[in-house]
Amino acid sequence: MKNQDILQSLKRTVPRPVQRERTVRQEIVRGNEHGTPYVLLNAFNTGLQLREWVQGNKAQLDKLYREYGAILFRGFAIGDEDDFQQICQLYATRMLDYAEPSTPRTKVGDKVYTSTEYPKERAIPFHNEHSYTSTWPGKIWFYCQESAASGGETPIADSSLVYRLIPAAIREKFERSGVRYVRTFHKEIDLSWQKVFGTDSREEVGQYCEKRGMSFQWKDSDVLQTSYTAQAIAIHPVTGEKVWFNQAHLFNLMNLDEDTRTSLVSLLGEENVPRNSFLGDGTALTRKDFDTVMTAYEEAGIIFPWESGDVLLLDNMRFAHSRKPFTGSRKVLVAMSDPVNGTANVVGNTRRNTAAFFGKKERPQTIPWLRYRLAALYRILAMEKLDEGISGHISMKVPGREDAFWVNPFGLFFEEVTPDNLITVDGKGNVLEGDYPVNVAGFCIHAALHQGRPDTHCIVHTHSPNATLYASLGRPIQPVNQTCCMFFEDHALYDEYNGPVLSLSEGQQLVAAAGSNHTLLLRNHGTLTMAAELETAAILMITAEQACAANLMAMRTGNVKLVDPAVARLTRQWIANPLGLQIEFDAYMRKAERFYPDLIQYKPL
Repeated sequence: MKNQDILQSLKRTVPRPVQRERTVRQEIVRGNEHGTPYVLLNAFNTGLQLREWVQGNKAQLDKLYREYGAILFRGFAIGDEDDFQQICQLYATRMLDYAEPSTPRTKVGDKVYTSTEYPKERAIPFHNEHSYTSTWPGKIWFYCQESAASGGETPIADSSLVYRLIPAAIREKFERSGVRYVRTFHKEIDLSWQKVFGTDSREEVGQYCEKRGMSFQWKDSDVLQTSYTAQAIAIHPVTGEKVWFNQAHLFNLMNLDEDTRTSLVSLLGEENVPRNSFLGDGTALTRKDFDTVMTAYEEAGIIFPWESGDVLLLDNMRFAHSRKPFTGSRKVLVAMSDPVNGTANVVGNTRRNTAAFFGKKERPQTIPWLRYRLAALYRILAMEKLDEGISGHISMKVPGREDAFWVNPFGLFFEEVTPDNLITVDGKGNVLEGDYPVNVAGFCIHAALHQGRPDTHCIVHTHSPNATLYASLGRPIQPVNQTCCMFFEDHALYDEYNGPVLSLSEGQQLVAAAGSNHTLLLRNHGTLTMAAELETAAILMITAEQACAANLMAMRTGNVKLVDPAVARLTRQWIANPLGLQIEFDAYMRKAERFYPDLIQYKPL
């Protein structure tokens, strides 16, 4: 091209605005002294539409939601109520109405409501939405259109932590009897029955109550009283954990200040106050019960300040929410989705019963028991022929020591590892406890991953035959069967091989390649699995080998139909839950104890 032509071409160039890079930073925030995590996704006000991000990142969102259950979106562009609802619909099975309300709200969109309209100078206690019924939303969304001048936060609390913080005697009492909610609807006090049931017909109210198993009674002056007993404890359908799931404290008269309580009882009589709660057998809650529950919620609480434009997504079973008093104006919208039926689903009931049965099994978290399970895992992998000479390593963080982990002594076969010969290594490679050196490559891998993935407590690395061969193909695991679905959208490939990992810098490359996935295939090398629980990391390693074997067989067979993505996602949620993996690990440990009888001598009493 001649210089003159180049000049003419440049003159015809249309200037275009420089596009700012619109990255979203992911941060895992530890919100309280117990280290309860939630996810902060920050778009830094670059104009990125939240609707656009959710649409394009459903797999990442699903993974974060399943793992953490609480996600705060900040710095995204969001429009009005309709835009908020469309965002929710992108990640919902079904949007819900605010049925059978317990507090006043205003409907501002098709499925969007104001948050509870309660005096700004009063706090709203922690609660899981609709936990006073047998049907509740699985997901609840909050959109802060306008943050308050001061206060007005929406604290959250991990419901499984609340359960654990409540003494066993009180938990068991509630779990045995459930919670009875008694509501009395007066014309001018609190919500009317017409508002709550959405009808002026007494007959329709009666039909609704009978269908839901509520007892009801019509009193003088068109007053309606209902009584309903619901669960006090629920089993989370994915994690298998028990969660404190009721509103006994919120409905109870003790939740009111003394003046209000005295006035209501004086005006109506204690049996006719607008709402009250009892144990399922009708026994009154004690002040000790009430105070213990309130204290547990406060200890489990996580508080963050709202910023206008924030959106908070919660797993409504895993996290309770509340509201702090505030000054100035505040506008927070709420949407609910993904209904959960607590009683009618036979499959759900069966699964809850299974979880309750295995949930009774004690899993001591003492040092001797943790070291025993770690040593047992080495024997399990040897028994299943996933070891390779003296290569491979499994590490576990030492409780209470952030910069130290247990790992196998270099030079021993997996089948020779015992709780007594495990070594303790710090982040600098020093052997703090033990009589053997550390595998250098093992240290570089595990030190980097423990530092880069603080949510990970156990890391497993093997050179198992099928997974190593499949990783060498540089391909992701395809969902060819149910087991393979455990890795659908939850594994990554480190697509290079530079020899043994002998530097911390390459260890950092593994951290970056793994991202938030629980499994990393190492091309020409092997497999890494990582999790908060040893049992999860263990079973992921065993099933990764099985999944890679299935994929190799499928390649030889040819023309295999893959599991549909939506079905694969659902299957992963169903079979990869921590409780299920714990149950399977226990079975493998019993098998290893029979296979290696010498292991039993190390078992803590």
